Amino acid sequence: MVGIIIQVIGAYVATITAAITLEAPRSFIFKTGYAGAIGYLVYLLLANPMGVALATFFACSVVSLISQFFARRFKAPVTIFYIPAFFPFVPGLAIYQTALYFIQGNYNLSNYYLIQTLSIAGAIALGVFFTDSILEIYMHVQFKMLNMRK
Repeated sequence: MVGIIIQVIGAYVATITAAITLEAPRSFIFKTGYAGAIGYLVYLLLANPMGVALATFFACSVVSLISQFFARRFKAPVTIFYIPAFFPFVPGLAIYQTALYFIQGNYNLSNYYLIQTLSIAGAIALGVFFTDSILEIYMHVQFKMLNMRK
């Protein structure tokens, strides 16, 4: 339990650091940290039972929802919340291990980590796409229903 708390705090700090590096407005920096930390908590809770790629998909879907909510709540572009909050999910170690084992000539492990890297990257992209698409459809239907009442 303590390990999970430390990792979530680390994800919060990493997200804030990314927001500072990307020059997000000061008033939003700590808010981006919440999106990254909550998403990473979801990832940690789902990684063992579901696997890394599926946990990344659901965690990035949660980050996407939170970012959309924050963007509407604080009247800011959604990318201010998205981009820093996805930093904890980037498969940096898997990319490094792919290159390392390829250079060493261990092609079996290199292929394994390449597939893992591509799975995680795809899960990030699909999490954003799926959530944004569902939200867009929902908003469109709500708008049509509102116009039908008039």
